[in-house]
Amino acid sequence: MRPGVGFVITGLVVGALGIAGGAWWGMGHPIPGFLAHHLKVSSRAASKDRAAPRLTVRAVRASRQDVPVAFEYTGTIISPRDAELQTRVTGFVVERPFEPGGHVKKGQVLFRIDPRPFEVALKSAEALRDQAKATLDFAQAEVNRTEQLADKGFATEQRAQQNQSNLATANAKLNEAEAAIARERLNLDYAVIRAPFDGRSSLSLANIGDMVIENQTKLVSVVQVNPIDVQMALSSEDAEAVRVAQAEGRVKVQLLDVQREPVREATIYRLDNRFDPRTGRRLIQAFLDNADERYLPGRFVRARIEVGRQERLLVPTVALSAQLDQQVVWTVDEAGTVHMTAIEVGDVYGDNTAVLKGLKPDTLVVTDHLQSMRQNLKVEPRIAEEVNVVQNTPAQGEARH
Repeated sequence: MRPGVGFVITGLVVGALGIAGGAWWGMGHPIPGFLAHHLKVSSRAASKDRAAPRLTVRAVRASRQDVPVAFEYTGTIISPRDAELQTRVTGFVVERPFEPGGHVKKGQVLFRIDPRPFEVALKSAEALRDQAKATLDFAQAEVNRTEQLADKGFATEQRAQQNQSNLATANAKLNEAEAAIARERLNLDYAVIRAPFDGRSSLSLANIGDMVIENQTKLVSVVQVNPIDVQMALSSEDAEAVRVAQAEGRVKVQLLDVQREPVREATIYRLDNRFDPRTGRRLIQAFLDNADERYLPGRFVRARIEVGRQERLLVPTVALSAQLDQQVVWTVDEAGTVHMTAIEVGDVYGDNTAVLKGLKPDTLVVTDHLQSMRQNLKVEPRIAEEVNVVQNTPAQGEARH
């Protein structure tokens, strides 16, 4: 038999067996092993010929939302009243009736310096005053006597002038003595150091028995902690936006925690009168309630300043991809075809990002399987809820420090 004829006969036999096997299986009988293997191979080949199923992807419609116009800065907590107390007299500390690092009240005694040297000096000044007063009284009497003698022609003009000079000198000596008394009384006052206002004191290195030097030794600092200020250096553009918004009563300042969530509001009340020519920035200060003393001077904080609201087209941030330094999203048309769309992005708002150019509202944007996306891929979009702004403020914007 010729080989070609043999193959034809074999194919006819296998086909017949396949038909018979199908009828046999249709009556509920098992298919022989050799025939089952042949049918399995045939079905696998047939499945490759059919079209592959479409990939199911999540998609969200880009939508316009009302979002805040805001920017963030790193600010510094400062106290509106911050006093570093130094001794104004020289002496030994004899008392420290306060707890360093604790709260103090205005007028509260913080230190006492040994007052005895100043008391002695005061008594000496008072004695000099009495002496000067006696001299002044005598000089005044001499002047009166000379005037009477001059009227009778028994005193010369030169003597009268001399007595007037003595009177003026005695008066000056008395004034000098009075000034010395005032100075010594002031030193006695300086020997008692009091809190200039309500606040919290610092830790002190001055202890009882220490020698302190006038205008040199630092005793303690006192700062006001409630309310307290946050200070920021704004760019010229942002400073102008704040100025306009403040005039219209729509500026808002929020302090953020480490998760960048608002934790406290502040109120801008002071703007500097000039820009720093070295940085081109203008200082502003905002006060905030700080009863819990969470914020203390010197701490750096992140603050968000809102100056208005505007509409922005938003898409989920997870939908963004980068292609050759270009931000893109994968969009889906009505036929389920994927297209790569280049966009220009703006600020981030919660889990969403603003799209400034390249996208229209209600466009379907793919949010998962981004690594599997390619141009003109056929997909089955599963449309999720539209974009929702969870946060009322932008999560990040232009870097400002």
